[in-house]
Amino acid sequence: DFFKQLLAEKASAIKPEQMVSWELNVYDTQAGVFWGNEQQFYTNSQLDNLASCHAGLQAFLDASVLQSEYTRVCAFFDHEEIGSESTKGADGSFLPDILQRMALALNVDREGYQRALAHSFMISADMAHAYQPNFPAAYEPEHKVRVNKGPVIKINANQRYSSESISAALFINWCEQAGVPYQSYSHRTDIPCGSTIGPMTSAKLGIRTVDVGNPMWAMHSIRESAGVLDHAYMIKVLRCFFSATT
Repeated sequence: DFFKQLLAEKASAIKPEQMVSWELNVYDTQAGVFWGNEQQFYTNSQLDNLASCHAGLQAFLDASVLQSEYTRVCAFFDHEEIGSESTKGADGSFLPDILQRMALALNVDREGYQRALAHSFMISADMAHAYQPNFPAAYEPEHKVRVNKGPVIKINANQRYSSESISAALFINWCEQAGVPYQSYSHRTDIPCGSTIGPMTSAKLGIRTVDVGNPMWAMHSIRESAGVLDHAYMIKVLRCFFSATT
């Protein structure tokens, strides 16, 4: 049909009759840019949550982390925005399966595996809503997080975020070690709050977790914006976390 013919022409390497099935995604093809009077902001598509993925990977690949004697894991998942219930999502079995296989490869028995999980720590990094002065009523008055003022610790009494006092304190400690400023965020209690993969992953594994993220504008739009300094801050604090020994 017409659509198969169109895809075949774009792909150029196949014929329409060779196409059995396909997936179609729409992307903004413009390159990302820096902007602002001091180039202090950057804009691109899918910063939520590819920016956090990039920061996590940059920190994870640091030489000081790779040379550590401790087991470190950096995991990325698909389908967070639509519930995570898939083989590629955080609500699937991929991460627990991989961790168990790692334990078996290290000759760790079931009890040892459970003890290891109980002594582990996880950071769920997902972008956060920065204060937008055009919509002041959408925010708690004391929780207006600002761009380029540091990573945000997300807190929610209904456990939409996994942060609690101890996990938040540990993240603050790593921020201070890295020389990175930090902010705290709580959603307006009379407005439904979004969530992250933090609560479901923490519950599935039994690992203490903190939910954090860099502040950004226009989340979920085709062009999102965030702060240059915040991205560097997140890499620094995640590097400190991955290098921690206790």
